[in-house]
Amino acid sequence: MMLQFEGVVATGSAALDSGIRDTALKTLNGVTYLYSLTGAGGGIAVWKLVDGAIPQLLDTEYFSGTITFQVGRSGKPVSLGGGDQLVLDIDTATGLVGYELNPDGTVGALRETGTLNGGGDIPALVQLSTGSRDLLMIAHEDTGQIATYAVHGDGTLTASGSITARADSMQAVRIGADNFVIAADAARNTVSTYRVDGDSGAISAVDNSESLATLGIATPTAVEVVQAYGRSWVVVAGAQSNSLSVMELAGDGRLIPTDHVLDSLHTRFESVQDLSVIEVDGRVFMVAGGGDDGITLFTMTPAGQLVYLDSFADTIHSGLQNVETFSAARVGDELQILAASQQDAGLTQLTVNVADLGVTRSGFGAVNGTSGHDMLSGNILPTSLMGGAGDDILIAGTGATIMTGGAGADIFVMQYRTDLTTITDFQAGIDRLDLFDYPLMRTPAQLTFTTTAQGARIEYLNETINVISASGGPLTGAQVFGAGFGGPDHIPVDFGDFGGLDPGSSDGVLGNVSINSETSNPSLSDAEIRFTPNGGGTVSVRADSDGRFDLNLPSGSFEGEFDVIKTYSTASKDISALDALQVLRISVGLDPTFGPASPENLIAADFNRDGSVNALDALEILRVAVGLPTAQRPEWVFLDDDADLSGITRQNVSYETGVDVVAVDGVIATDMTSILLGNVEAP
Repeated sequence: MMLQFEGVVATGSAALDSGIRDTALKTLNGVTYLYSLTGAGGGIAVWKLVDGAIPQLLDTEYFSGTITFQVGRSGKPVSLGGGDQLVLDIDTATGLVGYELNPDGTVGALRETGTLNGGGDIPALVQLSTGSRDLLMIAHEDTGQIATYAVHGDGTLTASGSITARADSMQAVRIGADNFVIAADAARNTVSTYRVDGDSGAISAVDNSESLATLGIATPTAVEVVQAYGRSWVVVAGAQSNSLSVMELAGDGRLIPTDHVLDSLHTRFESVQDLSVIEVDGRVFMVAGGGDDGITLFTMTPAGQLVYLDSFADTIHSGLQNVETFSAARVGDELQILAASQQDAGLTQLTVNVADLGVTRSGFGAVNGTSGHDMLSGNILPTSLMGGAGDDILIAGTGATIMTGGAGADIFVMQYRTDLTTITDFQAGIDRLDLFDYPLMRTPAQLTFTTTAQGARIEYLNETINVISASGGPLTGAQVFGAGFGGPDHIPVDFGDFGGLDPGSSDGVLGNVSINSETSNPSLSDAEIRFTPNGGGTVSVRADSDGRFDLNLPSGSFEGEFDVIKTYSTASKDISALDALQVLRISVGLDPTFGPASPENLIAADFNRDGSVNALDALEILRVAVGLPTAQRPEWVFLDDDADLSGITRQNVSYETGVDVVAVDGVIATDMTSILLGNVEAP
């Protein structure tokens, strides 16, 4: 799918065409209108969006004398008392100032509604429908407060809750009965999550500092939300970090990072200023642009990963020097993008043809597409993906995956930590491999590329891709990758133990633990969680600091092995010199000081996991106790709670970690025994 340049539209008035600071969309009576706003001394232009044509200028409105030099950067459509308004950021206002929007899209009278506690200098505003009533949540620049206001049937406002905070971009989303607002403040480099009580309007902050700290978002200039694929998503643009970050918003308000991409030589979102996320017929598209003189288009997978589609660089005919703002809307069979520049006058229109979107499907066994542009995903079990005639996106599962793109320009998306992936019909110069889920993958030179009689074999770390040419002959690296990878650089949101890096360590719980994927699990804080279905590929995720985890398993019942990998937190000082003494006593045939050693004590004593308890274990435990490095890292092991440990002796410490479970509709519940190696506890 490609970005197509259609043209530049302008009113012919410099006051309305130059220095456009914001654009806003509003659909009235089934017709979508775009409102472009300039700053002081300017006004508003209204454009009617038409399928298959350039926008039609419908109306203009110059700012009146009372607000001409007080207008800020933003304009936001809201509904008040059965009518619609385009609310403005007015520096000296005391109430909510906005132009009425007529049913035909034209601009009506200027109104000021009520008196706001923080005044009308409002850099960000969002409207929430809580189920019982409507609320406005407004960021007040003058007071440094974000406040909620109840919207009454007559259009009047009553102050509700407030919190000390600032924002210049806000978006709202409702999950079940809960209302959340995601707010970004570029000047103070913050991204915040708020829960809003639908009845009282009270605002409370949700602590997502742990998740956000791993992403490195600098100067967040825009935030968007979308609900798709059965989940809620947040996307944040970082101007100074040249980044786009995707996070799932969980039902309790937690942000779970799923992708983080950086601008590259192939993309056009350096110093990103604006982004738009839109769902079209079950498919999510994302558009970004900024100081890189162009626009970049992505689609998002059901797992929250961005797949690069296209970039459009500014030309002598377009007006995309330093993109300031844009809006994207589905109009008929097109995705229309209207962008304004810091240097160029008017609005540049780009379109994407979405007439032939196919299906978005995932599964195992045979997953078949249509004649349209399908997105097909593999699963935890062996899968065959059959794309069909369109420009398809085929995404490998963790189980062995066979991909057949069919006719069209197909994108084959690889996944890290998967079984063997085979592409049966790669068309050189037409199809594309997306390998950016592989950690730190930047260039084809990092791959082991072997030409074969039927195509090529590609290897990286422990991953293998067999590529069979559609023409039946050998493939070279240049035929598969051209001059190199296209698209942005993807930064891992969870390194795991890649490259020798240890995951974050933390305290655990000794002894019997109950584990449930729908709740917090204190024993699993910061652990790596693995599930391997019988006959399938391993799914691995990182639990958060509360031990919550989501393996994103498909619906249905899957038997398999559940295991936990968790390192030891030296800050806890649970392993001490006394433990080394206990192990030394066991190694020479004596009981620990507290009495006979249990099988669990013997497992903990076999620190180096060589199958016996000896003086080397005691020495390594002593090194841990005094803070010296060890050959074997201290860690927790998790065993089946019903495992038979009766045969364990100090000369024969033999056991299996993990437990056989049945995952039902993505939920895993089991009982395990957790043991900290090196910590020989009294019973």
